[in-house]
Amino acid sequence: MRKTDNYRKHHDDLRGVVGRLEPMLTVSGISADPAAVAAVVRDLFGKFSVHLAIEDSTLYPKYAAHADPRLRQVALSFQTEMGNLSGLFDAYKRDWAGPLAIGRDPEGFIRATRDMLALLKARVKREEDGLYDLIDRAA
Repeated sequence: MRKTDNYRKHHDDLRGVVGRLEPMLTVSGISADPAAVAAVVRDLFGKFSVHLAIEDSTLYPKYAAHADPRLRQVALSFQTEMGNLSGLFDAYKRDWAGPLAIGRDPEGFIRATRDMLALLKARVKREEDGLYDLIDRAA
């Protein structure tokens, strides 16, 4: 078992939610049933919030203090570069807290959601390509 298997599993779970959400991002679909979209968004809120909290409070700090200088540098870089994602995600959660908000402005919701999903996908890709393998090799 790799040190990063649980984090990679979180990423797989997030990809599953994103895969359910992206096809729903149409004005007609949202207008017809904003509650269905809101249910998937709540799932995203839950999974991504937990994942961010674990990485930001545990994973990054742990490896930012690691003996391996390359791993330490990458972890510090990720911590610095990606630290603002939690704040952006919190704002997204506030703005799109339920079916009423989503149904009131489907176009705005779609734009905001696509932007948030792009940030999420970029973070996942960068972690998997640039951090997790370093952690596994250092273990």
